[in-house]
Amino acid sequence: MPKEVDIEQKRSEFADATWRVMTDEGLPAATMRRIAAETNCTTGALTHYFPNREALLVEALRRAHYAAGARLMAAVQGVSGHRARLETLLLEALPLDSRRMKEWRTRLAVWAAASTSVTLRAENSRRYQEWNALLERYLEPILSRADWLRSEAVLLMGLVDGLALRLLLHAPRGPRMQAAVSEVTAEVRFYLQALEQRCS
Repeated sequence: MPKEVDIEQKRSEFADATWRVMTDEGLPAATMRRIAAETNCTTGALTHYFPNREALLVEALRRAHYAAGARLMAAVQGVSGHRARLETLLLEALPLDSRRMKEWRTRLAVWAAASTSVTLRAENSRRYQEWNALLERYLEPILSRADWLRSEAVLLMGLVDGLALRLLLHAPRGPRMQAAVSEVTAEVRFYLQALEQRCS
């Protein structure tokens, strides 16, 4: 009797392997052949679940986004105060440790690939819409005017992306990295304090 295969489990294994290869070896390394090797299967078996590399990258990006979202939600659990919760959310989204630094490097590579891929661009846009909605949810109790919500969420997304790129491209490595992390943390707090004063 043939072994029953859990299709969703197999898709998850392939997507997780893709994200691993992307973060450890870079986006160009995440070929169908390389992912098949990573999961000890043939390329033919992989194409049974994902017809091409682009479909596999989309699924890896989607699952990584959901995993990051779960991490963000876990970080804010038990945090008191509206501003403190928003601050925790923003700091957790930034590349302030080696694991998140690798995630952001991969995200940056996906952004570059999305510039020439309609499919990846659409997937990235969906993820940004979800991030925007989450920020609006945490901003709403802070703002005195509902019509500011959309603009303030967009500004916060720009703040996170800008600070993340600065860390990725300019932050020192090793022991001096902690000074850069402290500086970015202080800048996030300064921005939120100014936001609260401006919008109260």
